[in-house]
Amino acid sequence: MAGLHVVDWIVLVGYLAAMVGVGAMFYKGQKSTKDFFLAGRSMSWLPVGISVVATLFSAISYMAIPSAIQKYGLIMLAGAVMVFACVPIVNRVFMPFYNRMGLYSAYEYLELRFDVRVRCLASGMFIFWRIVWMSVAVYAPSLALWAATGGQIPLIPTIIVLGLFATFYTVLGGMKAVIWTDVIQFTVLFGGMVLAAVLIVFKVDGGLAGIFHEMHAAGKTALVGSVPEMAQVSGLFAKLRAYFFCGNERVTLLGVLVASFVGHIAFYTVDQVVVQRYFSTKSLRDATQSFWLNAIANICLQIGLAFLGMSLFAYFLAHPHPGTIQGLSFKPDWKYPYFIATAMPTGVAGLLIAALYAATMSSVDSGINSCTTAYMVDFWRRLKFGQVHVPKESEQGSEAEHDLRMARILTLVIGAAVTFLACFVGRLGDIIVIAGKIVNSFCGPMLAIFLLGMFTRRARSLAVCLGAFVSLVAMAYLSFWTDLNFQWPSTFGLVIALALGYGISLIEKAPDPEKLKWTFAEQRKLWKADEQEKKENRP
Repeated sequence: MAGLHVVDWIVLVGYLAAMVGVGAMFYKGQKSTKDFFLAGRSMSWLPVGISVVATLFSAISYMAIPSAIQKYGLIMLAGAVMVFACVPIVNRVFMPFYNRMGLYSAYEYLELRFDVRVRCLASGMFIFWRIVWMSVAVYAPSLALWAATGGQIPLIPTIIVLGLFATFYTVLGGMKAVIWTDVIQFTVLFGGMVLAAVLIVFKVDGGLAGIFHEMHAAGKTALVGSVPEMAQVSGLFAKLRAYFFCGNERVTLLGVLVASFVGHIAFYTVDQVVVQRYFSTKSLRDATQSFWLNAIANICLQIGLAFLGMSLFAYFLAHPHPGTIQGLSFKPDWKYPYFIATAMPTGVAGLLIAALYAATMSSVDSGINSCTTAYMVDFWRRLKFGQVHVPKESEQGSEAEHDLRMARILTLVIGAAVTFLACFVGRLGDIIVIAGKIVNSFCGPMLAIFLLGMFTRRARSLAVCLGAFVSLVAMAYLSFWTDLNFQWPSTFGLVIALALGYGISLIEKAPDPEKLKWTFAEQRKLWKADEQEKKENRP
C-alpha cells in the first residue's frame, strides 16, 4: 500500500508553515493597494521573471505534462519552442504599450479604446477564467496526495487545507509576498523535478538508454500524430476534420504548435496574472528582461517535465501500478505521486510532494491577488466611484487604508470560492483535458478583444462584446457537446471572436476619432514624437 512516512509529513507541513511565515514578513509593509497589488512598483527583473514562470507552471503542468508525454509521446514537447515566438511580440509591442499608461489592470486600457462595457466584460471574463483555472490547480496536488497515500488521506479535506494556506499568506503579504514566495517555490518545484528524474533513471533498467528505448518501442518518439482509422474516412474535408480536430485521444504536430502559440501569447499579453507582474517592475527594461528569463526557464521546465514523463513511462512498464485506488481505475495523472510515495526514500517523498504543493501555491496566490486587483479596479472603483484610473490620492491616507482592508477581505472571498469549486473538479476527467477544454477556452476571446482594439481602427465596443460572448458560448458547446480535440478551443475561440467582432463593426457607424488615438499605431507615433523631443532637448 502506498503511503508517506512521518518524516515526509514533517517536511510537507514545515514547508506550508514557512510559506505563511514569508507572507507574514511582508504584512507590515503594506500601506496601500499600490503596495498590495503592485509591490509598490519596486520589483527588479529577476524575481519577477521567476514569479511569472512559477505562476504559469502550476501543479496542472507538473502533473499534466508528464502524464501527456506518457499518453501522447514527445510530440507534446514541440509546443515549447513557441515560447520564443512570443518574445518579440511581448517585448516590442505589448510591454511598451502598457508601460506608458501606468495601469493597475490591463482592462483599464479597454475603456480608453472602447468603453466601460468592454472593460467590465473582459475583466469579468478574466476573473471567472482564473477562478476556474485556480480550482483545477488546487485540485491537482490534492489528488496527488490522495493517490500517493493510496486513498488513505481524504481528497476533500486536502483540497480545503491547501486552498486555505495559499489564501492566508496572500492576504498577509500581497504582491510582494506573492512574488518572493514564487521565487522560493520555483526553486522547490524545479529542484524536486530534477531530483525525481535523476532517481527514476537509477531505477530503470538500462538508465537513459533504457528510457529512450522503451519510448521508441512504444511509438512515443514520433513527432507526427497517427490516426489508425484514417483509411476508413473518405473525402478531403472529412480526412482533415478527423486528423486535426476530432477526438481527445489524438494529438497532431500542427495542433500542438498552434495551440501552444495562441495559449502562450494570450497568457503573456492579456492575462492580468502575468501582466500585473510587468506593472510591478521598476522600469520597462526590467519588465523585458524578466520576460526573457521567463522564456528560458519555461523551456527548461517543459523539457525537464517531459523527461520526467518519459522516465515514469519506462519505470511503470517494469513496475506495474495497481489497477485501482479506492475502487477507482488508476489514471495516468496518478503515476507521478504514486511513484513518489512507493519508490522514493523517506524525506525525499515529502520534499517532492511539497514541490507539487509549491507549483500550485505559486499559481493560486498570484491568481487570487490578480482577481482581487481586477475586481477592485475595474468594478469596485470604476462602477461605484466612477474612477477610470486609480487616483494618486487613493494610494495614501485613510482611503488607502480602507481600500487595503477591502482588498484583503475580497482576497479571502475569492480564495474560499476557489477552494469550494476545487472540490468538484475531479468529475470533469483527466487534468490535461480539463485544462485544454475549460481553461484555454477563455484565451482566444480575451486575446481577440485586445487585438481588435490595438490593431484595427474599425472595431466598435458592441461588436467586440458580441463577438467575445458568442465565442465563449460556441467554445462551451464545441468542448463539451462535440468531439473537438482538447488542443483547439483557444484557437477556435480566437478566430470566432475576431471574425464576429470585426465583421459586426463593419455594419455599425464609424468609431469616435478620440478613441482611435489608443490604437497601437497612434500610440507608437506619440512614442516616437516623445523620443525625438528628448533628443532635441539634450544639452
